[in-house]
Amino acid sequence: MLKNRKAYLLFLIVGTGCAMGKTLIVGQAGTLAASAGPGPVSSMGKTLIVGQAGTTCPGAKYTTIGAAVSAAATGDVIEICPALYPEQLIITKPLTLRGKLVNSSDGTEITGINRVLLRPKLTDLLSLPTEAVITVMNTKEVTIDNLAIDASQNTVSSCAPGVAGVHFFNASGTIENSAILNAELANPLSCTSLPFGNGFGIQIDANQAGPFTVAVRCNSIHDYTANGVQVNGAGGAITAEINSNSISGVGPAGGIFQFAIFVLNGAVGRIHNNVISEGLCGSLSSLACIGERSEGVTLRAVGDGTEVEGNMITNAQSGIFINGANKLRVIDNQITNIDAMSGMDIQATASGVFTNSVIRHNRIFHVWPIDADASNDGEGCGINEYSGTGTFSGNEVSDNVVSDAYCGVAHVTADWVHEGVYFNVLYTELNTDLYLYPPPFPPPVEP
Repeated sequence: MLKNRKAYLLFLIVGTGCAMGKTLIVGQAGTLAASAGPGPVSSMGKTLIVGQAGTTCPGAKYTTIGAAVSAAATGDVIEICPALYPEQLIITKPLTLRGKLVNSSDGTEITGINRVLLRPKLTDLLSLPTEAVITVMNTKEVTIDNLAIDASQNTVSSCAPGVAGVHFFNASGTIENSAILNAELANPLSCTSLPFGNGFGIQIDANQAGPFTVAVRCNSIHDYTANGVQVNGAGGAITAEINSNSISGVGPAGGIFQFAIFVLNGAVGRIHNNVISEGLCGSLSSLACIGERSEGVTLRAVGDGTEVEGNMITNAQSGIFINGANKLRVIDNQITNIDAMSGMDIQATASGVFTNSVIRHNRIFHVWPIDADASNDGEGCGINEYSGTGTFSGNEVSDNVVSDAYCGVAHVTADWVHEGVYFNVLYTELNTDLYLYPPPFPPPVEP
C-alpha cells in the first residue's frame, strides 16, 4: 500500500506538469524516488545539506543557507531541511536551492515547522533597486524549488525601493513548487503610480541586453500589493514562461490597481495553465471600481509571440487586459465572474498597434452588471476592443463562447470576427467604430 500511495502521489504531481527537481530523493530504501524536473544542472555538482541546530537533518553540514551558498560551486545542489530561516539571499552563480520534501512515511521525524520558510527582515543589500527575500542576479541556471518565501518583514512605505519575494535581475533560471507570499506594503496607497506600483510576488527585469529566460511554474503566489508576477522588458530581452501557478490577490479592496500577471515593455510571456483569482468590486460603484481595478493577465506593449493559453481566471474587473501587441495568441482560456469591465479588454495605446493576433476558443461566463453601467462605460462584453486607441489590423477573433453578458464581442471594423457562440447576451456583436471610445453603447434593454 505504501508503494502504491507514493506512486499515485508522484503521478498526480507529474500529471499536472509540476515535478520536483532532478536530484531530490524521497522515500526509504526500496521505495520509489522522484527524479524528474528542471535542468540543466551540472551532473558533476555536489549536494550540500543545510539544517538548523536542534532539528533532525541527516547529513547537514551547514546551519545557514547563506553559508552553503557561499561554499557552493557552479552546479551544486543545496538541500534545505525544514525550519524557519530568517535569511535574505543573493544568488550570483548557477546552483539549485531545494527544500527537502517532508513525507510522514519517509522515516524522518521533523518537529516544529515542516517546511522551509524564509522570512527575513528585508534590508537594502548592495544598493539594489528591490529588496527581495531571494535575489538572483547576473547569472543563469539557478533553480529555486520547494521553498516558502515570505516578504512580510519589510519596512518600505513608498514606491522605492521595490519589495518582492523573489527578484530575477539580469538572470535566467527557474522557480517552482514554491509559495511566495506577503510582498505587501503596510499602506498600499503609499505607492499608486502606474504602470508599476510596488509589492511583487516575483519580479523579473534587467538593465543588461540579455537575453534572459525565467520559468515560473507550479507555485502558489498570494498576498501581494501590486502584481503576483511582473515581467518588465524595458532594460533587456526577457522571456518568461509562467506555467501552472495558482495566483490570488484581493482586487479593489487594496485601493489600487492589482494585476496577477503583468508583462510589459517588450518582454515575451508564455502564460499557460495558471489558475488566477483577484477580487470583486464589492460596495464600490462600477466607475469607482474601474479606477481601482484588478486584472487577471495584463499585457502592455509586449514582445511579439506572447501567448496566453489554457488559463482559468475568475473574480476580476478584466480577465485579460491587452494594451498593445503584435503576433499575440490568446487561446483556450476560461474567464468567469467579471464585474465592471469585460472578459477581455483590448486597446493599442501603449505601443500604437494591436496587429496580427489571434483570440480563439476562449470561454467567458458571467460578465456583469447587465445594466446602464455597462452601456455608459462601454463595458460588460465578453471581448471588448477599444476603437480609436491605435492601429488594429490582421487580427482574428473566432470560435469564442460568451454566456451571460451585456454583449458577446465589441470589435473594430478592421478585425475578423466569426463563428462566435453567444448565450444570454443582450447584443451578440457590436462595432465599436460606431461608438467611438468612450461610448455609450446601446441601452441595456431586455427583449
